[in-house]
Amino acid sequence: MGLSVKENNKINTPVSYWKLFRIILVIFSLVLMGDVFFRWDGFRFYASFSDFVPSIALITILWGLIASFTAFSIWVCFKSLEWFLPRAKWKINTEHLVFFMSVLGLLLVIIWTAKLLFFQQKTTLQLKMAVLLCTVFVSIFLTRLSRNKLSAVNEMITPLVFLFGIWLVLSFPLVIYHTWLKEKNSAVPEEMRADSRTYKKQPNIILVTFDALTARDMSVYGYHKETTPFITEWARTATLFKTTEAESNHTTATTASLMTGKRLWTHQTYHVDGSRPLRSAAENLPRLLKNSGYFNMAFIQNTYASVELFGMSESFDIAPMPTEFEKPASLYESLNKLLYQTFGNKIKLHDWLIKKDFVLYKLLMTFSKDYSKTTVPAEDVFKGFFSALDTSRPEPFFAWLHILPPHDPYLPPAPYMGMFDPSPKFRTQKTQTEFFLKKGALKKQPDIETVRSRYDEFIRYCDEQFKDFIAELSSRNKLENTVIILSADHGEGFDPDDFGHFNEHLFEHVTHIPLIIKEPGHEPSWMEGRSLAPFLRGEKLPPIPHFSMALHSNRIRREINKGTIAVWESGYKLIYYFKDGKTLLFNLKKDPFEKTNLSEKEPALKQRLLSLLRDNLQNANEKIKEENKQGGI
Repeated sequence: MGLSVKENNKINTPVSYWKLFRIILVIFSLVLMGDVFFRWDGFRFYASFSDFVPSIALITILWGLIASFTAFSIWVCFKSLEWFLPRAKWKINTEHLVFFMSVLGLLLVIIWTAKLLFFQQKTTLQLKMAVLLCTVFVSIFLTRLSRNKLSAVNEMITPLVFLFGIWLVLSFPLVIYHTWLKEKNSAVPEEMRADSRTYKKQPNIILVTFDALTARDMSVYGYHKETTPFITEWARTATLFKTTEAESNHTTATTASLMTGKRLWTHQTYHVDGSRPLRSAAENLPRLLKNSGYFNMAFIQNTYASVELFGMSESFDIAPMPTEFEKPASLYESLNKLLYQTFGNKIKLHDWLIKKDFVLYKLLMTFSKDYSKTTVPAEDVFKGFFSALDTSRPEPFFAWLHILPPHDPYLPPAPYMGMFDPSPKFRTQKTQTEFFLKKGALKKQPDIETVRSRYDEFIRYCDEQFKDFIAELSSRNKLENTVIILSADHGEGFDPDDFGHFNEHLFEHVTHIPLIIKEPGHEPSWMEGRSLAPFLRGEKLPPIPHFSMALHSNRIRREINKGTIAVWESGYKLIYYFKDGKTLLFNLKKDPFEKTNLSEKEPALKQRLLSLLRDNLQNANEKIKEENKQGGI
């Protein structure tokens, strides 16, 4: 069929960048709106709406920049088409193509948002392709019905463009205020200004915590692979505690307990992004030491354990940003570091743009370079510590060194990679990440063993770095008057249904952590731990129950009624799941790998431990209610 002059003019109608940008802005803003509702559902558990607004403002600006770049890229493509089509004598109306892409984009946004809010189960690739194909056909049909109404559509979206544009403009002052103008309370209480010269005889204290280091994979605790040869030798002249249990199963919660001496249900930092531990500025271990004349330093390699995140920065004299110890090797890591250095601890959800459940994540990972060696070397933290000592800092000092290895990805440098498994599998960040994302039975047992070997190799690397650290302390004559404590925040699991950490389970591979120390201190009344000094002097300590909790399903400052709690007493361990009242009972002396559930065989013991757990939980909930009434939180 021939085309009239009028129709031919329509084919060559140029695509306006402004019209295209308006459509892209609306589509991107609708995507963001859906994610805002999804994100708020979790955010409200640990922060207020006033904290959420700056986060929305920041993601609006960043997402708006990406929308602008996307619109420009598409516009350039269409301008190229407008040049090429007449020369190729193809009869395609570029405005109709814009309309089709707009309809397709809008429908995909609606489908994606609905899935995010109402159908969060993992979908198969076949289902995704079927939905995409149906959406394409529907978009073609709607385009044919409305192919001459692009101008009308642009007019219809004008109110949305106006609303989204106004919010985008307002977002800039909000972000500027919270990032650079908002004043922080930096006043140091007078009692924290003790003269350290009075306390010269006090020992230095160094706390070294390795992230995700389970005692189950350390040869010093009986593991069959030689993962910690130096620590095994070093521990011969120290005190090794065999049954230390982590307070929870993720970094934010456990390190908050470590720095406050409080149980999880007391400081209420349940969530991985985390809220500030209650009363953290006044009630924390570093502040006690500072009051006693200590010079405090924190060299943290995990942003989820940042002392600024915990509201304890005034208790430390030196605390560089965790990202200072990173060496990004991919686009994703570089962007993560940039966002943290600019907005971290100033705006919550500063990393919203690159969250693993945000739409941009997979695209970033596609264009990110793969790598095979850790980008957070343990030795960099040790070097940072020694660099601080070289500036003639006063003594006594307290130094907390939190090392990210052996946390995943398990990528030790040579010669450790392949030390326990020569297989070429799982030697890069991307191959490990793809494996971590698999569910349950999809993780084949031989592959799990290979990945675990990579983890064990990473532990061996950490052991060697700790050896060099101790050797350097010795060469500087710092061992004679220094207490060294080695521990971890939590462990790591290698079961198909309990892989890694941070889920609802509290099995021993996640809760059993190392603890090797020489010298204790005294605890104030608000600490729920107890001094180990009598034990180190050869005295006996009466046994007390210990608790570990996964409470990220609860809101802070509210009654605890969701999650998982474990209690240990006299060699037995009970795990209680709130959601279905399920209990697991283990005799860890006879069954250290938690294979036999004794709940049915030992009903009296189960009930006693369950009553113990419930009584302590009730006390914790009563304290929460009382403090809410007093307004003391």
